[in-house]
Amino acid sequence: MNETDPLLVVERGPSPSLRYPLELEQVTVGRSAGNNLVLADPEISRRHLRVVKRADGYAVEDMGSTNGTFVNGQRISHLTLLQDGDTIDLGDTVRLRFVAPQPAAVAPPSPAAPAATVNLAERPTQAFRPTTPEAAYTSPAPAPAAPAYTPPAPAPATPRPAPAAPPPQPVYTPPPTYAYQQPRRGRGLLIGCGLLVALLLVCAGTFLLLDNYQGGRLLYCGAARPLFELVLGPFGFAPICP
Repeated sequence: MNETDPLLVVERGPSPSLRYPLELEQVTVGRSAGNNLVLADPEISRRHLRVVKRADGYAVEDMGSTNGTFVNGQRISHLTLLQDGDTIDLGDTVRLRFVAPQPAAVAPPSPAAPAATVNLAERPTQAFRPTTPEAAYTSPAPAPAAPAYTPPAPAPATPRPAPAAPPPQPVYTPPPTYAYQQPRRGRGLLIGCGLLVALLLVCAGTFLLLDNYQGGRLLYCGAARPLFELVLGPFGFAPICP
């Protein structure tokens, strides 16, 4: 992998922290094995998107996916130029980040210290006095010591400017999802049937209880006697009432 190639980094999905270099002119991403970058996730289409190298950088394009492609939270429908740090969402479960290489900062050369120069004309000379046989020898006076040379202090190094920090990228917040609960169509019908069966059981129990009480006189000889004679009279029903 060349360090100057941009990368696709998987931040969320089936292969987290995967770093895929964009070495080709075109890189396809999808669920099927025929893509350059294969991500096995049910939210991703078989051929979901492609990243194309252009003269002005890298651009991404959706390939007619089902759940769509989003760059920094905005759904795209055509080639969209990528910047360093852009997020690429594939549906709701997979997120990629485009990382472009940063150029290395070159330190400026430090200025060289100027060479020291010595003026020979300022150096003191020793006087020579000729002697004769008659004159007494006098040793010449010692020459004064030359002043010590002090080199100039080197110029302070120019501080290297710190590289500018990249601007903060907006944080993509996925839209809220609402759980949809299908209505229980058969629940009301089941409750109604249960109440009807309970009502029938109560009526049947009450009828049997009244039929056995005092030989049925309370049931058949009371206010409901005309109803029983009308309904059960054709079948020979004739209750004995006092």
